[in-house]
Amino acid sequence: MYTLIIMSTDKNSVRQHAIGRGHLLLLSCVILGLLFAVIGGFSYGLSEKRQRISTENELQTRMEKEIEQLTQAKHQVESELAAVNEEMNDIRQIAKKIQEALGILGQGGDLNITESLGESASQQMDISASTDTPPDTHEQQELTPSILKEELQALYSYINAYQKQLLGYPLILPVKLQQENGEQYAFWYSSQFGWRNHPVTKNREFHQGLDIKTRAGVPVIAAADGTVVQVGKSGYLGNTIEITHEVSGYKTLYAHLQGYAEGLKVNQEVVRGQIIGYVGNTGRSTGAHLHYGIYDIEKEKWVNPSLFIFHQEPTLSP
Repeated sequence: MYTLIIMSTDKNSVRQHAIGRGHLLLLSCVILGLLFAVIGGFSYGLSEKRQRISTENELQTRMEKEIEQLTQAKHQVESELAAVNEEMNDIRQIAKKIQEALGILGQGGDLNITESLGESASQQMDISASTDTPPDTHEQQELTPSILKEELQALYSYINAYQKQLLGYPLILPVKLQQENGEQYAFWYSSQFGWRNHPVTKNREFHQGLDIKTRAGVPVIAAADGTVVQVGKSGYLGNTIEITHEVSGYKTLYAHLQGYAEGLKVNQEVVRGQIIGYVGNTGRSTGAHLHYGIYDIEKEKWVNPSLFIFHQEPTLSP
């Protein structure tokens, strides 16, 4: 048993309390518990603060790394965009060079196929596109994929229209000389366009076409896109085919044929290079050859076919 004495400061009163050992032990435990609670709370707060500071430092470090990565990605994207813009500018310059070569830069234009066609043919071969290219309204604007696509689409449309028109002009040799095995048939011009002594009648007369000498059976092909207007015998010309080419305003004639391509008929649409018949010796003829003529429908006269045939030099003998 323990006695707790409580005395006032003026010593006028004294109080005594008897405290058992158990109570003293309990009081000591309470005091120690409070002390440990205070120390634990302080330690916990200090630990939380340190953890918060560590988390903030970690977040800051992570953000700095992410910012650095974003900055690097931005620089890479800017570099790639600069490269793309440079390529688009190169493409635009190429497109402009193509336009200049075709004579359509800025306003569309007239395109003479070649000066070698001669006066009458070159006048007819003056081709203008159905869709002119408008002036370059994007010159002062920043080049973007949509603007470049618009410019190239206009050029593509022009070239398509130009090619479609070009296919309507009889510009190729109307016989297929290349064989399936890779060999090539020989040919030459046995009689030119113009005045001559006829090989059969011996009379001087105007030859209105070009005689292409090659072996019998060589395929005859359409010289341009067009519509078949005649298939059959035509007097001294023998088996003939006539095709009109509305785009160019010409009509082509193929005569002395051995026969016709299977199924060929009047009003049939044909394309350049399509087989329409075979070289023969029908009508008033002295040997297998193709009589090839080009007729100017508007001027109502025959023109020289040799002025229309490009890149096909005749050989000396079959």
